[in-house]
Amino acid sequence: MSSQFEISKRLLLINSASSVATKVINVSVLFWLNQHLVRRIGPEAFSLWPVLTTVILLMPTLTSILTSGLGRYILEAYAQGDQRRVTQITSTMFVPLLGTAVLLLAGGWLLAWHVDRILSIPAGNESDARVMVALLVFSVAIRPPLAPFCVGLYVRQKFVLQNAIRISCDVVRLVLLFVLLLGVSTRVLWVIVANVVGELLTQVVLMIWSRRLIPALKFRVSEIRWELTRELISFGGWNFLAVVAHRLRQTAMPLILNELATPMDVSLFHFGSLGRRQIDQWTYVATAPLYPVVTGMHALGAKDRIRNLYLRGGRISLWVTLAVSVPALIYATEIMQLYVGSQLAAAGFIMVLTLAGLPISLGASMVWGVAHATGNIRPVGIRNSIGQLMTIGVALYLVGVAGWGAIGPAYAALAVGSISTVVLTWPLGLKLADVKFDAWIRQTLSPGLAPAAAGAVVWTTLKLAVELDSWSKLGLCSLLGGLCYGAVLLRFCLAPRDRDDLAQVIARIKPLAGVQRLVRKGA
Repeated sequence: MSSQFEISKRLLLINSASSVATKVINVSVLFWLNQHLVRRIGPEAFSLWPVLTTVILLMPTLTSILTSGLGRYILEAYAQGDQRRVTQITSTMFVPLLGTAVLLLAGGWLLAWHVDRILSIPAGNESDARVMVALLVFSVAIRPPLAPFCVGLYVRQKFVLQNAIRISCDVVRLVLLFVLLLGVSTRVLWVIVANVVGELLTQVVLMIWSRRLIPALKFRVSEIRWELTRELISFGGWNFLAVVAHRLRQTAMPLILNELATPMDVSLFHFGSLGRRQIDQWTYVATAPLYPVVTGMHALGAKDRIRNLYLRGGRISLWVTLAVSVPALIYATEIMQLYVGSQLAAAGFIMVLTLAGLPISLGASMVWGVAHATGNIRPVGIRNSIGQLMTIGVALYLVGVAGWGAIGPAYAALAVGSISTVVLTWPLGLKLADVKFDAWIRQTLSPGLAPAAAGAVVWTTLKLAVELDSWSKLGLCSLLGGLCYGAVLLRFCLAPRDRDDLAQVIARIKPLAGVQRLVRKGA
């Protein structure tokens, strides 16, 4: 059986770039949307959105027991050329996933009817809350039974096509959203309506294209093999443990503030943690194309390539993410003042706390990808659950007992997250990838942090010297520090392989000839 699976550095770069471009468009809309809503309906009514959406986040987490292994095991079978096993996995998992969808609809719509009894809903918004929850439940419930038929683009690494589909469906969603918000009324409800329509359209189009790329993604009663469910559910169970702990913490923070603090605290935490949430999402979007690559490497027995990918992936994650997060941390107060005004400017300090843990966590950013590729999810699930549950416990104390309000969850996430990463995640990642600690320090952590340290000096100096009272000044100061960041990165931190790859890219772009000379000079 021959394999059609492709491991290509060029393909990976194209896929990552397209994923990031898609995320840029979505974030730009989200930036406007948050600002538009909070200024027109006020922080109290706005708090309805983060509270309800975080509650609904738990529902797809429950189905991850059945869905999380689909991409990994179908990709493995496809990489090994076993088309019949692809059909067997698809057929077997469709049955329990369809039953799960029915249960989600029944339980979710019951929740929608009684949502005002379960959550603190601002007066006058009860009807909207019920409709919003009902729509969100429908959006979540349609995904599980379609999931086995939608992994074709992931398996074939067609992320450019996948992102093009998502962008096209997002255009429909945005047009509908603008019509409702600007032509009907300014209500959080319209955001949910537009999102549900866009999600439904996206799932249908992805399913059609996936089955075109991999015809073996089909349901056949004769190909059902119930023994496969044990392997997939075992993988999914440990994945579920890790994911549910993360989602539980995401959900718990707004709920803790909703019950033990004030609507203003909910909005403060929402905006203060917005930067970290977006960075986490961007990191996932940029690294998602790596997952099929690492899984393919494991299926083909390329252990040395996995080891190198772990070291290099962590290094690049630090470079890319810290270039954005460090200036955002330093200018957090000014960003919030310009973005949402003085009434929510206090969210700037929360933004500092939520971003401060990134230098510690990013060096081990590839741990989940390696664990997923090798099927060794159990240790990740256990360690992640311990850290997340401890974070929730500390947040409950700081908000409910100490009365810290929106600052409490941010402090809890920073302190517990940093300690658990160093004690639990770092050693696990090195073990899974078979990497020595000193090699990881030399090849990942040190070169990954050096540009951020140099840039921070410039960004901090400019903050003290310039009054940042406009977006143009903020952008200029960020750019100047970024130039220092880039110079240190290009001159001192690139490994020989990094220089070769970068030189090949910029050699095709004549305006960057000066940068190419700097890269070669540093070699």
